[in-house]
Amino acid sequence: MSKTCRPTPSVSDSEWTVRQVVPRCDWDAVVETCPACGDAVDLRDPYVQVELDRERTPDRSVKLTHERRLLSFCGEACAAQWLDGSTARSDETADR
Repeated sequence: MSKTCRPTPSVSDSEWTVRQVVPRCDWDAVVETCPACGDAVDLRDPYVQVELDRERTPDRSVKLTHERRLLSFCGEACAAQWLDGSTARSDETADR
């Protein structure tokens, strides 16, 4: 089974939609950086995963119509803080 790539988290545009926020714990010995506080997130320990989704721009050479990002947060407080911050940025962009 392949894993989804976890790119650098940046939600600077309002195209991204939050699909789900779930507590997780994986078997993989992978350590990532929490997008909110910068602490290390060991995916073998409990953490919070945020799944983002957006529609891709049409391109004949690419069959996939959606792009997905998985972000790993060290806890609910960091996930909520990051989501509140990204929502505020989206609102500011929409107001312009």
